[in-house]
Amino acid sequence: MATREGSLDAPTRHPIKWRDAEYYDPASLERELERVFDICHGCRRCVSLCNAFPTLFDLIDEGKTGELDGVNKSDFAKVVDQCYLCDICYLVKCPYVPPHPWNVDFPHLMLRAKAQKFERGETIFRDRLLTSTDRVGKLGIRIRKKYEAPADPRRSDVLLWRLINFS
Repeated sequence: MATREGSLDAPTRHPIKWRDAEYYDPASLERELERVFDICHGCRRCVSLCNAFPTLFDLIDEGKTGELDGVNKSDFAKVVDQCYLCDICYLVKCPYVPPHPWNVDFPHLMLRAKAQKFERGETIFRDRLLTSTDRVGKLGIRIRKKYEAPADPRRSDVLLWRLINFS
């Protein structure tokens, strides 16, 4: 059967193999980033979805060759940082998600890159706090109890904003 672009079938989500050693292998991640970014560069359907895609396409377009090989590998982190893991590209726009043989899962790839960044300790306090949902919930409860009926209702927002943006 010939490979065709897109499908009317629902995307197939494969489990994340986060317990495998390869998941945290930087060389494996870099190869997969290059593969997926090259596919995205050729398609560009997702340019309007989030800042990750314009960031990627700008890096490529402003590179030496106008192709992915002209982009410095260290700049891949700029794309990763712009992904909010919302899944819209996967669920709505991308014609190359599984069951397509190219098996493009941009959000899972960004999650893998973020996990490696976290493992290397390259995250700021805000990111560590926001990914700790139990801590955020407990913090929210404490702030809510402390400022149940504050004189200035914006006060708790200011304190929370300062805490989250502390790096």
